[in-house]
Amino acid sequence: MKRNAFLLIAVAICATAHALYAQKRVSPGIRAGVNVATLSNINADFKTDFYAGGILSLNLGQRYTLQPELIYTRQGANHVVFVDEEETGQPSREENVTIQYLSLGVINKFYFVEGFHGLVGPSLDMKIGKNFPRIDFDDDDYGGVDLGIALGLGYTLPFGLTVEGRFKTGLLDAFNNDYFLGIFDDPDKVSLNRVFQIGVSYSF
Repeated sequence: MKRNAFLLIAVAICATAHALYAQKRVSPGIRAGVNVATLSNINADFKTDFYAGGILSLNLGQRYTLQPELIYTRQGANHVVFVDEEETGQPSREENVTIQYLSLGVINKFYFVEGFHGLVGPSLDMKIGKNFPRIDFDDDDYGGVDLGIALGLGYTLPFGLTVEGRFKTGLLDAFNNDYFLGIFDDPDKVSLNRVFQIGVSYSF
């Protein structure tokens, strides 16, 4: 069901973009850059990885652009301290955690000075890969989604290249409710994705 909903949203965005393209108000493009990511509420370091994908710039006003995005992004954290279940509170090992998402975002860009813009927008991130174990006797898929919100600033050059910085935070537990890894002293705590993104995009 989650995958079907994700695909329906993507199809709806593509259909809208096609209609606007006929009016010369949409510009397809690509976006890529560096993620500096970590996870909240755990003992971990920042992890450097990457993101890449496609965008559609829908020019809906002189100072406003709506930008749907479909991005592959690698997040997580380095040196995550895992706790031995039999010796609660005693660090047993450190591991680098990688979580891969396919992120469908809808970014709102507001141009306030020539070339400069602020941005804000939500995303629906479907988990498509991970390197940590699932412990609930049913490990038949990766499972899980995250909801995110991004804030940032950027500058667009006259020939279509944009340089941009964003901060993105997840709103749902990155490990899902059905994961138990012995990370938290308090089981009511959740671990959220926190990502700084620095990169470029280009509209054709």
